[in-house]
Amino acid sequence: MGRAKVAKSRRPQAERAAEHYLYEICKCLPHTIRRAVRTQWQAVDFWGSDVMGKTEVGINYFAQVTAGQVEAVRTRRRKLEKIPWNCLERVLLLQLVVQPNPANARKQDYYFRVHRLDTQNLIWSVDDEACPVPRAWFVKLKEEN
Repeated sequence: MGRAKVAKSRRPQAERAAEHYLYEICKCLPHTIRRAVRTQWQAVDFWGSDVMGKTEVGINYFAQVTAGQVEAVRTRRRKLEKIPWNCLERVLLLQLVVQPNPANARKQDYYFRVHRLDTQNLIWSVDDEACPVPRAWFVKLKEEN
């Protein structure tokens, strides 16, 4: 099955899904997960990343999110490679992809293609399996009390 293009309007949803990815998959603490600021007057990111979080053992995760295709991925990879990363930091590029749902032609299934940067050698690897993105991940991550 071929992948379809994801609309650019999905970027805010992709960033919210990335927050859930850092919490659910990377085990970042919810109160440490932050999203970059983008307003009409300012743009602040975390060393080229859209979302960052920290685990209980002190490992920092930085995730750049894209809903774009090959050229968008290449551009973001090059941007992240230029940053001098620490050995306790994990750098991810989460590419939101969509596929038609085989059970229902009107619905679509979303996935993250996860690109990981080896910060010491500046070599990218891509996870063999795409990570399913449930619809619940498109809403804001709520901190647990």
